Amino acid sequence: MKEDSLSKLSLDELKAREKTLRFTSGLFIGCLIMMALAGAFLTVQQGFNTFTVLPVAFLPLMLVNVYNLKKVRTEIAGRTA
Repeated sequence: MKEDSLSKLSLDELKAREKTLRFTSGLFIGCLIMMALAGAFLTVQQGFNTFTVLPVAFLPLMLVNVYNLKKVRTEIAGRTA
């Protein structure tokens, strides 16, 4: 996906991007929590398996998503101040 420079986007586009990132970040965090709980349950039941490390493997994606959301919010705050 091509990354647009945040300074080139209009305020409405930034707000739309913030809304999308906020929704996807929340959904992603919810999925990570569910994966962590399922991994812990399966580790107790069956021992160490692939599902144990999946939440750790997806953690960097969540961090990038939250970082991008923070950048968009900073840009919006800079324009409205």
